[in-house]
Amino acid sequence: MTKNLLDGIKVCDFSRVIVGPLTTKTLSDYGAQVIRIEGRSNLDQFRKSATEPDLALQFTQWNTGKLGITLNLTDPRGKGIAKKIVAWADIVVENFAGGVINKLGLGYEELKKVKPDIIMLSSCMQGQTGPYARHSGWGFQLSALSGFSHITGWPDRPPPELGVYTDFITPQYNVCILIAALLYRRRTGKGMYIDTSQFETGLQFMTPLMLDYYVNNRVAERMGNRSDYAAPHNAYRCLDEARWCVLNISNNEEWEKFTGVIGNPEWTKEQRFSTCGLRESNKEELRNLVEEWTAAFTVEEVMNKMQGAGLTAERLLDSNGQQKLENSYRCKDEDRWCAIAVTNDEEWQNFCKVIGNPAWTEESEFSTLSKRKENEDELDRLVEEWTVKYPAVEVMIRMQDMGVPAGVVETGEDQLEHDLQTSHRNLFPELDHPQLGKHHAVASPFQLSKAPCELKRAPLLGEHNEYVLKKILGLSDDEVADLVISGVLE
Repeated sequence: MTKNLLDGIKVCDFSRVIVGPLTTKTLSDYGAQVIRIEGRSNLDQFRKSATEPDLALQFTQWNTGKLGITLNLTDPRGKGIAKKIVAWADIVVENFAGGVINKLGLGYEELKKVKPDIIMLSSCMQGQTGPYARHSGWGFQLSALSGFSHITGWPDRPPPELGVYTDFITPQYNVCILIAALLYRRRTGKGMYIDTSQFETGLQFMTPLMLDYYVNNRVAERMGNRSDYAAPHNAYRCLDEARWCVLNISNNEEWEKFTGVIGNPEWTKEQRFSTCGLRESNKEELRNLVEEWTAAFTVEEVMNKMQGAGLTAERLLDSNGQQKLENSYRCKDEDRWCAIAVTNDEEWQNFCKVIGNPAWTEESEFSTLSKRKENEDELDRLVEEWTVKYPAVEVMIRMQDMGVPAGVVETGEDQLEHDLQTSHRNLFPELDHPQLGKHHAVASPFQLSKAPCELKRAPLLGEHNEYVLKKILGLSDDEVADLVISGVLE
């Protein structure tokens, strides 16, 4: 029987949201026993955002295979139980804002008294020291602070919201550091304290741009999908291109016309949609119901039907620099693109062969990389005249078969249902959860030849209270009952 990589390693997990949980998830998936400490009075943000704590899908993604226990850490006895878990553990992980774990009385210096060789990792926004160490926040801020937002997007538009990008960079560092710390302890018998700055793990990816500024005094700016080192280099519309239609229903008279166009379905008569104010209050449900109708027609059909009834309806334009508007509805055609990058003359020649060597490829304005960069607007227009004739997957395969870098701009559906590579590597295995039922989880992005990654579902809130307290910590039935009655065990 194959042994799991981290069999025998024990982890006390105080972490929450993504960075800490994703760090300990990797340890758990490779065999470590992880006890996740949380509390009903101070739930993980993802548990809070769900209608019920155990229906939080994102929580289940980042906490696979862990044991779940609920403790009130503001109670001295709760802290005492937590310290017992620390005494059992090899590793402690937390990602509260800087200094919070010390205020709880569970900082490294305190935990060393319990377990002298403990390995503890703190992974907060900007580290535990310095003028900004106490800043709390989210990965959204760090994506901007690290510089990713400034260089992402179109040159004529503001920086976009990238999301919590650094949340998915930092855990990879954390896991490597923890493995190194375990090896260090095996060699020396000593534990250690690890202070990870999520900001700094993202910032190091900006090193080439910072070096460019230092040497050339050049500040990197947004350039859309283009590159200084390749042309063509972009995401190009393909046959099944993006098509949307914008509708604007601003009063009850227009609402009556609109409901007539879509056939007066029963839901249009419901009280929750009877006035402009109520429709605004229930806009998400309304959007879903409207899309059930628009998805059956092309954008031209939707537009013509609406305009024929005197309603405002237009195509949604977004590829020529116009900003997307609210209240856009899916139509029959889907959003499909393929990214292509030609970085040298050999790839250029192969690219030209793929698209049939049209006459324009022989023109002097495209004869070298520097000239293609000078004429990139025209080049992109000509490339797209070819790509829009074919499905994105076909464009990708044709390019790759000739050694030209190309990839489909995938949707979530593609990655779960259609991508042959993720399917082959079982990147999104299906798990069964008592509350959520069958759902896709996320496996490790790396595979080890002698140590499998084994995913088990995430814990329910407090699911393993009795097991941890009795089987691992050795408490009696009466002791556990007293903890429940006194509110220590939430």
